[in-house]
Amino acid sequence: MLSPALRFSVGSVLARRWASSASGAMHSTAIPYSRIQLKKPAGEEGYFEYSRNPSRDPKWKGPVPQPGDLPMSYLTRRLGHAYEVYPLFFLVGVWFVACCGICWWSFAKIEVWLDRSQELPPWDWERIRTDYWKKPTVAYDPTGKMSHRCELMEILQDEMVQAAKKLGTR
Repeated sequence: MLSPALRFSVGSVLARRWASSASGAMHSTAIPYSRIQLKKPAGEEGYFEYSRNPSRDPKWKGPVPQPGDLPMSYLTRRLGHAYEVYPLFFLVGVWFVACCGICWWSFAKIEVWLDRSQELPPWDWERIRTDYWKKPTVAYDPTGKMSHRCELMEILQDEMVQAAKKLGTR
């Protein structure tokens, strides 16, 4: 239970806090105008008005009047006449596609062990014997020279696995 003095101070702090946000101007959809407006200089033509930008105000519930506060809107809001930014977007796109392709190719290799539910690692001969020649080994192999079975190596590997099982090291 709070003491009466503490209850009063907590209540007054909360009342002041909620009173400032419930003033009406912050919850309307119109942009809040500043209380003191500067006057247009005499002899000048045009329209002069100052209104505050509430885009970073957490109490503001209306639309954000000025684009460019977020990184993507900052980069793309002036693309109609900012042609020097187009190569940057192109290079970022090429980099992203290349990075995704390299990651995809790398995770298809035998050396990456993502699935730990199986007891044998991916590079174990008993696990890769049926499809070792299908795995990617080099990034560019247009003739398919690296995708052939080695029968002599298969025989040797089978004998090594049988010898390891006989010795009890497997």
